[in-house]
Amino acid sequence: MSSSAAKPFNDDHVRQWQEQGWVLVPSLVPADEIDDALDDLWRLFPRPDEFHAGEGGDRRQGFENRTDPRNLVHRDPVPDDIPAFRDRQFLGRALFPFPGSNKLNRLAVHPNMVDFARTAMGDDDLRIYQMALWAKYTGVTNYAQPLHQDHNHSVVPARMEPGWWHMEGFLYLSDVDEDVAPTHAVSLSDSGGRITYGRYLGPDDDPALWAAAKPAVGPRGSFLAYRPDVWHRGVNLTRPGGSRFLFGLSFKHGGQDWIGYENVQSRSTADRFVRFVASCTPDELSLFGVPMPGHPFWNAATVDAMAERYPDLDVSPWRDALLS
Repeated sequence: MSSSAAKPFNDDHVRQWQEQGWVLVPSLVPADEIDDALDDLWRLFPRPDEFHAGEGGDRRQGFENRTDPRNLVHRDPVPDDIPAFRDRQFLGRALFPFPGSNKLNRLAVHPNMVDFARTAMGDDDLRIYQMALWAKYTGVTNYAQPLHQDHNHSVVPARMEPGWWHMEGFLYLSDVDEDVAPTHAVSLSDSGGRITYGRYLGPDDDPALWAAAKPAVGPRGSFLAYRPDVWHRGVNLTRPGGSRFLFGLSFKHGGQDWIGYENVQSRSTADRFVRFVASCTPDELSLFGVPMPGHPFWNAATVDAMAERYPDLDVSPWRDALLS
């Protein structure tokens, strides 16, 4: 794991994720770096004042059309005031990489983010397996959900031990206050670490567990990290004219093929991904599965092909490794 004299997180943050299952790391990414990337966000989604004024044009229409079919639930309608999964809760999702200046894309490999994930998971060899924006606006739907655990990131049961766990997370692109839908999560000391597959809990199903869920409130640049054995739920936006913008980033250990959600292979020939690759170091690209210099995959022909596929990428580290 990398080290730094002045980390934006501490041992308590790491210990809380490891022992209690979730942690909110305040301002893991500096707010000015978040703000500097927001022009890319507004290429995809309406600014809050535009949305609530009924403006936004193609971006507003894009919000209505931008969802993930894996999340559609198509259940029988329930009363508006009942916590439930609703299709419209999953509007406003956009998959990495994103158009624009590349600054929003670069947040996925921000050194503070990567350092925290590697430190908490105890491994330098990690992969980013979930990369998506999620925009929410007050009044679109009731975003309140039942308590649940995320078992749809793996085709096998979760093994919650060092070396086997994975980290789900949200990087806050906007300030997340009490009235703009902070995720509510239950610490493992309150849930007893119990895992229940396919079960959702409403407020009457387990009042004590429901009451133990705490809001992950934090300023933009904060990172909410949690494990798949953590009970959590989305809540509604209640602020008039409110909004919330997150960058979902999740990490797994290298080689754990049973864990996945949003892979980039299908978009790896897109111009925006080619531009992103050109901005990366070998270490950053390893987070997407690109073999490091010195790996047996690389020979003169594959390095030449890498240079052709990504013309602006500095492939000298891979070439130099062939000579060592």
